[in-house]
Amino acid sequence: MGGVARLVPRIRSNIIAVYVARTLPHEDGIELLMLQRPDGHRFAGAWQTVGGHIEERRGETAWQAALRELQEETAVPVARWFRIDRPEIFYNPENDSIYLVPAFVALVATDAEPTLSEEHQDYRWQSPQDAAASVDWAAMRDSILLVGEALAVPERPGLGVTEFDPESQR
Repeated sequence: MGGVARLVPRIRSNIIAVYVARTLPHEDGIELLMLQRPDGHRFAGAWQTVGGHIEERRGETAWQAALRELQEETAVPVARWFRIDRPEIFYNPENDSIYLVPAFVALVATDAEPTLSEEHQDYRWQSPQDAAASVDWAAMRDSILLVGEALAVPERPGLGVTEFDPESQR
């Protein structure tokens, strides 16, 4: 005899998102780094932010995964880190799971440029509005717009993000 069938979806929190932002020279506001998935990838051609899995078997935390994934996917140095105060949420019918995704913002130098890994074929810097219009997922769009609003004046972060220092977490 088999076990009792599961009647509710699983809740998972094993992936992270990092929004890379840089200030615009000589004006308020930011632009966001958008990365394009290559041919042959599950989401070929899609524009996304930095993201990846938390390495749970190694005891990695969400913020540690954010630091690692950003380094692996872009190798861009970070001036300031923020956490987005609420997780992204989405449902995946393929595994009947609801995902809660911790999301972070990496504020980088105005002239920063990424070094792409094989996970992406192209990149572009976009205004929050243009970046939001370029993605295929509502949770990502909502986070992009939140980051654009919260960091419109990076010297005075607004509601929705909280600055944190990864070194103090170690």
